[in-house]
Amino acid sequence: MEIKKIVSLEMDQNCYLIEEKGFGILIDPGLDTDKILKETENVKINYILLTHCHFDHLYSLNKIRGSKKVVGTKNCSLNMIRPEISLCDVKSLPELSCDMEIKDGDEIDFDGIKVKCIETPGHTSGSCCYLIENHLFTGDTLFNGSIGRCDLPTGDFEEIENSIRNKIYKLRDEIIVYPGHGTITRVGLEKKFNAFFTE
Repeated sequence: MEIKKIVSLEMDQNCYLIEEKGFGILIDPGLDTDKILKETENVKINYILLTHCHFDHLYSLNKIRGSKKVVGTKNCSLNMIRPEISLCDVKSLPELSCDMEIKDGDEIDFDGIKVKCIETPGHTSGSCCYLIENHLFTGDTLFNGSIGRCDLPTGDFEEIENSIRNKIYKLRDEIIVYPGHGTITRVGLEKKFNAFFTE
């Protein structure tokens, strides 16, 4: 399995391509549509996974969606088409909500890539993380040394604390964390050194 980080320099947003035997899934198609299209042109992608509904994580969705199925939690699906929550402008507002709704604990095989959903509300009501083998894609829930904002619509500080302490920090220390912005880290490092929540 190969993981490629596609960085949109505007807002330092991370989109991830996970590839296995010619098939791939895309997580959070952000602000740099041309770069995403270039990096994925030789990979068969049938699924796009969203960690949450904010515009910087789905800006390119309309242009790359095509026949691909969009996957997210129920609240992500509800929120992504509401501009007052997704913060999307008219140009980037998704034309449709999710094709497939995923919930906490679901384990799904996407073309040979096994993904477990961990719902982590707090940054938004529909936020979730995706665990793929030893790799955790956290969107804007957990960053290297920090956490996602909770002052935007549907955000909640107590919920994000619960999500991090009682879900993410319960995972193995060696799990690699791939955040929606910034550099990778590990669960064990965040438990020791995160500026907001430590053990």
